[in-house]
Amino acid sequence: MYEGKFDKGGAYKTAFNDAVLDLISKDMPLPWRIKAVDDLCEAYITQTGELPETKALNMLANYILKDDLGDKCPDKLTNTEYPFLSEGQAKVRQRRELPRPDLSYYSYCKTFPKKDKRRRHNRCSNL
Repeated sequence: MYEGKFDKGGAYKTAFNDAVLDLISKDMPLPWRIKAVDDLCEAYITQTGELPETKALNMLANYILKDDLGDKCPDKLTNTEYPFLSEGQAKVRQRRELPRPDLSYYSYCKTFPKKDKRRRHNRCSNL
């Protein structure tokens, strides 16, 4: 399918980027997406002897994971077996999980700090 498309003499990097954009525009089930991405990368590596650029590989990985990345469920972490968050969901989670400065005195084993048990004296206590 990709025979001779990524020859070293031509503009093989732009041809690969065009092939990636063409592949991403197609809507396929997951096993077909994995096979198509694998075929595209194998053809590129065998014809050029180089690895594809990082940006193109990132787009292909997002294409394979588009079902999971498109899941907008806020309770995804408990509903799925192996969950992972999209960039937007990770930002929301980081904003929600900011450490509170007033809780910094708790110890690792969740014990409270001991209070000073000495009695404080003031003017009224001597009366």
